[in-house]
Amino acid sequence: MDEEIIFKPVGYIKSPYEDVNNMPKSTRESGDVEAEIIINEKYLESMSSMEAGEEYMVLFHFHKSKGFKQRVPFRGNGPIKGLFSTHAPNRPNPIGISTIKIKEIKGNIIRFTGVDMLNGTPVLDIKDII
Repeated sequence: MDEEIIFKPVGYIKSPYEDVNNMPKSTRESGDVEAEIIINEKYLESMSSMEAGEEYMVLFHFHKSKGFKQRVPFRGNGPIKGLFSTHAPNRPNPIGISTIKIKEIKGNIIRFTGVDMLNGTPVLDIKDII
């Protein structure tokens, strides 16, 4: 159960947020702010059925997080909760998930709303919402 798991990003986020303190804590707080996912061109065929106007789940690596605590303040300043009941970035496996809405797709660039990720965030996967 201690085996190492290695992920390779399929792309990265181009976001207006450079600092965790200025970033929305959830996609609900992000409003109409737009960002982009730049997909590695070797995955272009994987994007072939994606459409503007649709929602998708983006799994990503919290690349700036360090360490974790098992109990954290909800959304950074709320009541203390168990880590697994939050979206806190400091986790044993720093994986995040956000729901985005695609505005436009041009080549390997996906423009979307629902950004609550830092600029340069590695994207691990994208999934449709069932």
